Amino acid sequence: SHLSLRQCWQGASYSETIISPDLKSRSILRVPDITSLAQCAGACCDLPGCDLAWFFERRCYVLNCQRKENCVPKQRPGTDSYMVFLQRGPPQTLVLQSLVRGEPYRWPHVNRHHGAEAPLNPYLYDWSWVNTPEDHSGVMDGENSKSVKISGLSEGLYTVKVSVTGQTSFGESFVNITVSSGRLNKPPKAIAFPECQGLLLPADSTVVNGSESTDDHGIVRFHWEQVTGQSLGNLTSAETPVLHLRNLIEGEYTFRLTVTDTEGLTDSTTVSVRVTRPSQDSPPVANAGLDEVITLPLDHLILNGNMSKDDLSISSYLWTLHPNSQAKAVTLQGVRSPFLQLSGLQEGQYTFQLTVVDSGGQENSSTITVTVLPENRAPVAVAGSDRQLILPVSSVTLDGSSSSDDQGISSFRWDVISGPPGAKIQDANNAATVVTGLRAGTYKFKLTVKDQHGAADSAFLAVTLKEGKNLPLVAHASGSHTLTLPNNSLVLRGSVSNSGPANMSFLWVRDDQSPAAGDVLYSSEHQASLYLANLVEGTYLFQLRVTDARGRSSSATATVEVRPDPRAREEVELELQVGVSQVSHQQRDTVLRQLAALLHVLDSDIAVKGLHGQSDISTVMRFSVQGLDGVIPGPKLTHLLRTQLLKEKTDFLLFKVLRVDTVMCLLHCSGQGQCDPVTKRCSCDPLWMENPFRRLLDNEESNCEWSVLYVILTVFVGVVLIVSVSWACFCCCKSRRTKVRKKTKYTILDNMDEQERMELRPKYYIKHRSTEHNSSLMMSESEFESEQDTLFGHERSERPRNRCTGKNGDAFNFRPVDG
Repeated sequence: SHLSLRQCWQGASYSETIISPDLKSRSILRVPDITSLAQCAGACCDLPGCDLAWFFERRCYVLNCQRKENCVPKQRPGTDSYMVFLQRGPPQTLVLQSLVRGEPYRWPHVNRHHGAEAPLNPYLYDWSWVNTPEDHSGVMDGENSKSVKISGLSEGLYTVKVSVTGQTSFGESFVNITVSSGRLNKPPKAIAFPECQGLLLPADSTVVNGSESTDDHGIVRFHWEQVTGQSLGNLTSAETPVLHLRNLIEGEYTFRLTVTDTEGLTDSTTVSVRVTRPSQDSPPVANAGLDEVITLPLDHLILNGNMSKDDLSISSYLWTLHPNSQAKAVTLQGVRSPFLQLSGLQEGQYTFQLTVVDSGGQENSSTITVTVLPENRAPVAVAGSDRQLILPVSSVTLDGSSSSDDQGISSFRWDVISGPPGAKIQDANNAATVVTGLRAGTYKFKLTVKDQHGAADSAFLAVTLKEGKNLPLVAHASGSHTLTLPNNSLVLRGSVSNSGPANMSFLWVRDDQSPAAGDVLYSSEHQASLYLANLVEGTYLFQLRVTDARGRSSSATATVEVRPDPRAREEVELELQVGVSQVSHQQRDTVLRQLAALLHVLDSDIAVKGLHGQSDISTVMRFSVQGLDGVIPGPKLTHLLRTQLLKEKTDFLLFKVLRVDTVMCLLHCSGQGQCDPVTKRCSCDPLWMENPFRRLLDNEESNCEWSVLYVILTVFVGVVLIVSVSWACFCCCKSRRTKVRKKTKYTILDNMDEQERMELRPKYYIKHRSTEHNSSLMMSESEFESEQDTLFGHERSERPRNRCTGKNGDAFNFRPVDG
């Protein structure tokens, strides 16, 4: 980096150019650690007198063009080179210069203007070391001046810091100095080839290659010049590694190649070219190629005539249909080129003629025959008639050489289709072969023949071996088999030994303890081979019972173990409301793209494992999804799809989603039950039941959270509580409705005599409340009776009660007063 106050701007710039090699290498300064043309121009701008920045092959060179004729850019196409000329203003720059090759770093003072005395420098400078190699001995002279002199540097990397302080400003910058060990530049080595070459007219152009020239630090310039021979004028490729020569005439030419390296060292070499005229012009030799044979329906062909020759050159080609050609119907294209294109060929034989003319006007012809055969007919396989052998014969010869084809049979193939085990075909690819290892029973062999065009035909041959004596039947049920889901189909091939020519009956019986799931196809339980499909996880046992016409029987057992799909825990079933017969392949791909968009994965991350009908109106798609961290687990994927497709985005897919479940039942059932693999619901243990609130309200998975005992106890307590509260409310309401206020009765007290008043007056000087109100004319009989009963209730039991009727007709009680 640098600190610059100079006015400097970019002038003319050039690309794929170099400067004159006559420029002395000592005037070129290489700037290290420069990675771009802009940085190179900035380094030149910081150096006094530098007016050209050259970024050549990713290296930066700066120089001062004292002689302008040496700095004229010269085009060199294909060169990794860029140049920028710089324009400058008045010298007002503080610059830290770099080390020139082999010399100590010197920081020259900037020359002052002539004329008026320059003003005092208003800045203070401070140069200091930042990073230095270990044990360095560098000396810095002039730490407080504009420029500094550094000497005594050793090999390594130095970092110098300059701080500039003005009256109202401050700035600092750093410069890296790399001191490398000196190197000895080796001159380049000019290499051009071919060193000597000859041309025979009319050929008048050639190429000379100088790109193999070498240098230890790279070649910056190639220069070709003509030394001898008829002048060719300005060579168009004189500054390139490869020299192209054209329009040469008879004679001998010499050319010199001069190469220049990065430091101006050069080397030269010469090459010679001799151009001669042939003594005589021989006629050309036409060559239309070898005869061709094609077979319909192939009706097109390309004929190649570029093998025709001439001592000079061939000037023209001409293809024609020969007059003696048997077949005529054909379409020709490219009749005046070396390659003739034929189309629309029909059955028959065509003859074509090629005529070539050389530069001297001489011509020659050649013919070629194209035979078009009719469309191939398939071969006919003949395996021979069925055979019967009697034990102990255990081998037989099979002969299919009677098979035929219109163009010949290219291959034979014998295969054993059925029969007791142990049969071995010695050479299955021959027309005639020998089969050994035969046992009692019936063998069925298949012969397949093919012609040269791949057409094939097959024939069958049965070989029956009879027993020499009455041996017991031996049934073979094909042993044990293992399947891994999703592969759920299998063929059990049964056979029997010692059966003889008698008719055999087969019966396959499934063991009672085997899984009930699984289908038998094609009613094959009564055939020798049992076709099974839709098997489920578990172990199946199938017993083969074989009976012949003489009543002999035998049985054997086959075992089929169906193992679970190791990926089933990661698979999900998506039930769509559409019949499986109505789902096209395009609609299936559309649903997959929609699921990929919903789950933010690629279409290829969804692996479809199956598509089948659940009912007449629903289809189940079985798939798994590859996530960023591997296959997404089934429960997690199910929860995500249920939330998106059954709640938030019910209309997102092409078809309505009815159900989302894992393929395997993975419910934990709260540890109190088992997951039903068919319904995907929990089957709770005794005394446990499902929590319906969590199932229905929160739409959670099936569970077995509630104990039946606790539920019964809770319900009983709730019922008792409800009945108690209801009875209390009922009693309270009834008591309020039945409470009736007594009727108030009154009597007139004004006409009573003093004796009656005294009789009514309470004993023990208890003041009656009615006596406190002198203005009251009437007294409540009820109040009177209630108070009288309270005070004098004990006297009523001793004296008889007398009744007197007042004037107002109301009855009241009184007692006579003694004395």
